[in-house]
Amino acid sequence: MKITKFKEFIREFPYLNQSFNIKRQNWKIESQQQKIDWIFNENEIITINRFDLLNSKHDLESFVFKTLMWGYPTKGRGKNIENMLENGNLERLTKILANYQDRDITIEQLKNDIKSIQGLGLSTITKFTHFLNTTINGNKAVILDIQIIEAINTGRFEEFNHLKGITYENAPKRYPEYLKTINQLSKSINAEPDQIEMFLFTFGRTLSELKGEECYDYD
Repeated sequence: MKITKFKEFIREFPYLNQSFNIKRQNWKIESQQQKIDWIFNENEIITINRFDLLNSKHDLESFVFKTLMWGYPTKGRGKNIENMLENGNLERLTKILANYQDRDITIEQLKNDIKSIQGLGLSTITKFTHFLNTTINGNKAVILDIQIIEAINTGRFEEFNHLKGITYENAPKRYPEYLKTINQLSKSINAEPDQIEMFLFTFGRTLSELKGEECYDYD
């Protein structure tokens, strides 16, 4: 099955509206509670969408918190986010991200920066680079997380079959290849790379070939 069969749908995909509800009760981090409470602004539940994150870049510290809340509404498992938001790490992270905003970086720089901050992984840093309009080796950065990795490995979409076998462990090495594929696909169907990434995230593991598909014309 080819992802280009869904090009009309992908082009209309309202990716900027993708949002998550975040509950204050899930975001208790003693060292950063003042900042967290400021973001919630006396609300017990807030909603953050992709558009909000694109418009939060003027304050990188707030951007970090909001992106993490959007990406991990329940704050995730373990202590990765707490470790990332420790004062020293948070300061280091915002300095790193300042060098990413609206710039092209190398994959080697990205991998080195991941290693420099406890708790930071590829899934998280690609959320940051995406919303900061970063390009990597000339291709617009989009998110690569475990859900998309699983979608690629289903083998449902021919355009991504060369990436089968990707794992979270080898994903940093294969990330440039993933970006090149999505950027080329987006140009071929006149869509945003973001829309293809979100299509994979949402439908990559749940769509399958139709029997007698010749009866259906998606083009």
